[in-house]
Amino acid sequence: MLFNSATFIFVFLPFALLLFHAASKRRSETRQGLLVALTVIFYAWGAARYLPLLLLSIVINYGIARLIEKRIAANGKAGAVLVIGVCANLALLGLFKYLGFAMASLNEIFGLGWKALRVALPLAISFYTFQQIGFLMDLSRGRMTRIRLLDYFSFVLFFPQLLAGPIVRWDELVPQLHRRREASRIAGDIVIGLAYFSAGLFKKSVIADSLAGYAAPAFVMADSGHTPGLLDAWLATFTYTAQIYFDFSGYSDMAIGVARMLGIILPLNFHSPLRAGSVIELWRRWHVTLSRWAQSYVFQPLSIPLVRRAMTWGGGKTVMFILGFAVPTMLAMVTIGIWHGAGWTFVLFGVMQGTYMAINELWRQFRRKARKRRKETGQGGFRPVYQAITLTSFAVSVVMFRASDVAAAIHMYKAMSGQGAGGFISATAAAQWDFGVPGALVASLAAYCVILLAPNTQQWLGRFNPVLEWPKWKMVSPPMIALEFRFSWVWIAASAFLFFAAFNAMMRGTTNFIYFNF
Repeated sequence: MLFNSATFIFVFLPFALLLFHAASKRRSETRQGLLVALTVIFYAWGAARYLPLLLLSIVINYGIARLIEKRIAANGKAGAVLVIGVCANLALLGLFKYLGFAMASLNEIFGLGWKALRVALPLAISFYTFQQIGFLMDLSRGRMTRIRLLDYFSFVLFFPQLLAGPIVRWDELVPQLHRRREASRIAGDIVIGLAYFSAGLFKKSVIADSLAGYAAPAFVMADSGHTPGLLDAWLATFTYTAQIYFDFSGYSDMAIGVARMLGIILPLNFHSPLRAGSVIELWRRWHVTLSRWAQSYVFQPLSIPLVRRAMTWGGGKTVMFILGFAVPTMLAMVTIGIWHGAGWTFVLFGVMQGTYMAINELWRQFRRKARKRRKETGQGGFRPVYQAITLTSFAVSVVMFRASDVAAAIHMYKAMSGQGAGGFISATAAAQWDFGVPGALVASLAAYCVILLAPNTQQWLGRFNPVLEWPKWKMVSPPMIALEFRFSWVWIAASAFLFFAAFNAMMRGTTNFIYFNF
């Protein structure tokens, strides 16, 4: 069931809110059981054939969690049980998401003649698999104890964030599910949640879906083996970057908003990453919960032993940088890349991000003394330049993310470097843009004005503790245009306008969320 569907907005969501808040004074087990049942209905509505796989994954992981608890109680370590649990999750994900890609790659390299294997991708498998792997890792580190079956089911089967995140941790969600709902806060939470949801729906239906029409023609040309023009290639690159930003940040807003209507505060998932002054900073603020997952469960487990190894070997700062930062960073970013999809384009996307981050860290080390001097003298730096470089570099890498294969990406890169046969602008692409070249330029410029100048959704709702750990984030990248939601008829009317404008656009036709493909 899609958040941007009339069935969800006018049938399922009101029904779920009514039932859940009617049980606000009952025991937490009642509310959790209700949420699990609602989530099963929500997931089965459009993906019933994958429901047994989801439930099987939960049961297996719960069984592994209980074994880990017993091993820790016996000797203080999870041992091989954790390894088996992580491998079982990766095997399940690999079977459905990567086996076909692996066989095709081996076919191409070695000419094995294997028949192409096509396996449908179960809805949300990447999200719930990574969330459960993170849970097993945290459990083995002693971050939670006494895992009850209902708690675990409600941890995974929480419909606001099941399909596309945020990827939550146990201690962020389960304690809130146990907390009794205060009747005096229900109305306020619903209003705040609706404002959040309306902003997200507007981002998706009005902005992202409109930008898609300007981004698609050049990429379609490249996918078919043709080289677009210089202008339309760059416009498509920046427009698609904005499209995926609004598409996924819009989904995250809607998920956070639905959870807030239930009285649950979820972690932040996007915080104006395209205003970042470095790629490292960008990835701390783009898909925050996935980046956090890679940092906690890929980078740190690799970096710490490699740093120790570097200290043993000697070799100075260079070896320390390579082993302690560059290698684990590259592996973490490749993990993020292939998490998004099974294909060499996603591998190369991860490689590009890892390379960017290694260069970024080297530059930070080189400029450390200069930054300290600027801080002491109060002189300004070059942040606007760094922001422009970061945005452009990221947009260039997003070509790999969008292209159907590496050959299509090369066609785009040729066009962007002026080496293609498409000239300055392709008439084929321009003919498909609403209002032609002026329309494409205005749409792209308007999108980036919103991205770079306006408050993001949590900044707009900053008075109401919009996400977990908000005090840590509230002063990060303040907007140039300061607007804050208040409980007043003016702001409620503004939220209603966003909702009805988004709903009107949705009724004219909308697309699936991009991240549903992952």
